[in-house]
Order: sequence, then C-alpha cells, then structure tokens
Amino acid sequence: MRPVATILAVLALSGCASMSAEECLTADWQAVGYEDGARGASVSAVTSRRQNCAKKANVTVNMAAYMTGRDMGLVEFCQPSNGYALGARGGAYSGVCSGPEEREFTAAFEAGRQLYLLEGAVASTRAQIQKAHYDLREVENQITHTEVTLIAPGTPAAERLHMLAELKHLSERKGNIETALIALNRDQVRAQDELADYRSYIAYNGPYPNAATMPSNASY
Repeated sequence: MRPVATILAVLALSGCASMSAEECLTADWQAVGYEDGARGASVSAVTSRRQNCAKKANVTVNMAAYMTGRDMGLVEFCQPSNGYALGARGGAYSGVCSGPEEREFTAAFEAGRQLYLLEGAVASTRAQIQKAHYDLREVENQITHTEVTLIAPGTPAAERLHMLAELKHLSERKGNIETALIALNRDQVRAQDELADYRSYIAYNGPYPNAATMPSNASY
C-alpha cells in the first residue's frame, strides 16, 4: 500500500478535476483515484480529468491505476460515520458505494440528513419570526407617523381622507402579521420539540448502529 505521506502530498495537488499541465504530466493516477474515491466523487470525475489533461498536456489518464486507487478511496469513504457526517451537514450522496456497505452508509446518511432537516426547520422558523417582528415594527412606525400627520393642523382635508384609508390598511396588515406570529411561534415550538426528541433519540441509540454519538454543533 502506498505510504500515507505520499498519498497526502498528491491529494493536496489533486483536490479538484482542474489539474495544471505539470500536474497532469507528473500525476500519480492511483493516488488521484484514491482522493476522488475518499471524497465520494462520482466516477464522472475522471472524465473531467481525462478531458482536462488531454487538452492541457496531451496526457492520457492511466485508468487501471486510477480505478485501483478509487476503489481504495471508496473503502475509506463508504463508512457509516462518513455517511452520517455528510447527511448532517446537508451534503449530497452520489451513490458511489455498493453492497452491504452502501446499505449501512445510506442508512447513516439518512439519519444525518434528518438531523440537518430538523435543525433547518428550527432555523427557518426563527428567521421567519425575526422577519415578522421587523415587519411589525415597520408597520407600527408607519401607523405612528400617519397618525401624527393626520392630526397636524396643516394637513389638507383631502389628504386626511387618504390617511384614514391608509391607517385602515396598516391596521389590517398589523393584525395579519400578529396572527402570523402566533402560528410561527407555534411552529417554532413544534420544530424545537421535534429536534430535541431526535437528538435525544440519537444520543441514546447512536446515530447509526454501533456508532458513538456525534452531537451537532448547533444549539437552540
């Protein structure tokens, strides 16, 4: 097996499909394949590398070496812990694993994705509540300004009629926002409860079979 230090040195150069002409000329294709596999890249990644190196340096990818390295990298990638971490950060899985490993990987991925979605729901309701409070303050300020102008001695009668209509509209808008806030606060409580329940579940059972608990960095 290739020494870890050598692999890491090559990985630093081959982190993306766009390789320079020099990198194409000196590439260790087994190490490049290992890097692609270890990061869960789809097999289409090598297509980009082949086109890139053919164009820049007239270099042909050593597919046998690349695929050998990729298979080695996939062994590292297709672990349940990686699946859970990928799902928990909202990443996408391109279906690169196979066999029993894929079943375990995808189950862990879905467990992580569930946490990601629940945390996202809490964050979303929080943002909506903040926006609603901002809108409410804006409407209240408009109401105050309109009321002051309405009773000002120099305000023409025709403009007062317009302001009365505007006050009615603003009052209705304020009521709608307040009603929406009630529903949003209810949604937030529900989202927080669901997130807390799920966190308790994975804390007790583990995020996937035979796993140590991996708590989220987020806190609500």
